[in-house]
Amino acid sequence: MSEQVRRYIIFALGLMFMGFGVACLIKSSLGVSPISSLPYTFALILPVLTVGQWTAGINLLMLFMQIAIKPDVNKLSLVVQFLMTICFGCFIDMSLNFMVDYHPEKISYLLQLATLVFGCFLMAFGTYFDIISQKGVLPMDSFLQLFAQKINKQYTNIRIVSDLIMTAMSITLCLVFLGEIKAVREGTVIAALLCGSMIKFCMLRMKSLTYTLLPENLVALEPEAKSELVNDHNFVLTVSHEYGSGGRTIAKRIAHELDLPYYDTEIIKLAASKGGYTPEYLQRHEEKIDNNALYTLYDLYAASIPQGNVPMAEQIFNLEAQVIREIAANESCVIVGRLANYVLQNHRNALHVFITADEEERVQRVMRKDSITYEESLAKIRAFANDRKNHCLQFSEKEWGNGVNYDITIKSNRYGVDRTAAILIQLIKEFRLLQF
Repeated sequence: MSEQVRRYIIFALGLMFMGFGVACLIKSSLGVSPISSLPYTFALILPVLTVGQWTAGINLLMLFMQIAIKPDVNKLSLVVQFLMTICFGCFIDMSLNFMVDYHPEKISYLLQLATLVFGCFLMAFGTYFDIISQKGVLPMDSFLQLFAQKINKQYTNIRIVSDLIMTAMSITLCLVFLGEIKAVREGTVIAALLCGSMIKFCMLRMKSLTYTLLPENLVALEPEAKSELVNDHNFVLTVSHEYGSGGRTIAKRIAHELDLPYYDTEIIKLAASKGGYTPEYLQRHEEKIDNNALYTLYDLYAASIPQGNVPMAEQIFNLEAQVIREIAANESCVIVGRLANYVLQNHRNALHVFITADEEERVQRVMRKDSITYEESLAKIRAFANDRKNHCLQFSEKEWGNGVNYDITIKSNRYGVDRTAAILIQLIKEFRLLQF
């Protein structure tokens, strides 16, 4: 069987699972997902059309909206979207007909919840199939992507606003025409958050299934899985440090003494060139996750978005990680920050160092270096620490500064900058002798 035939079969199966998932959410009577709330509401108000037909109708409207905002949109893409819309609507109605005698609300609330969760899993599994098939997205998502590009906004933000608008419209229509809210309930919130995390689980934990069904994806989806970029014969020192600990100065001295290339802000320049950004833009946005709880909430909600539309912090991290791997593949070096210790965690000839210092010592150092007051220095140190903590937790799921994540943790104010550099140089020399 050819690769393209397999992709279309997997794509169709994904639509079938998604349709069955939507049906399970409806039968749970706890509310449907935001994107399904409007067609379900229309089906309740005007049952002349089924839920599947209303779903197809709204998506077909989005098909024409794409042409309106971008007349030169790819016509083959529109044909594929048209066919998948019809199939998706049919799968929803077939599933509802199959479950016509299933009424969990008459049995127990627990069974309703179980039905809802099962529906979320089916939707996530179906979405996972559609993602790995690489055969397109439903017209609603495609329209929102084009619209986001048109107004120069992040797709994810547009998607969230769109879901909120559809949910609000559904609530309003239900109250006006039915006198009660049926399409939106606690299950709507659960589905919005649970589906994203389930999609992410499928993408991360079902890679063996992905490569069994589509071995071509070993190259197409994950180029880094095709061949390990890092050359283990290259020695790499990664230096993580607290702001004000003198970590950069120590790293530069080590690089100079050992005659190794030094990479710090150079990584920003290389990542900017690779991603088509200016270095100044990347420097403003890197390691900027102001509220890790909100980012995690967002991450759960929008887990399966196109790579170009992921949050800026994630785009920058991916670009920098790619640059770090390429550097480590080409030469021995010293790399400062940017979670290089995590990116190169499986590189057996890498040594990971964390440099810390007492807060009072760091405050005094920043005061001298930046010519600022004690209060300003303390605020700056704590702001940097918060950014790095959130950034590390989000992308590595590890605690920044925790000694178990590094080979060596050293307090620079105990020995001074020069002595700390000397101690680390000696340890590095011994490490390299042991390795090779």
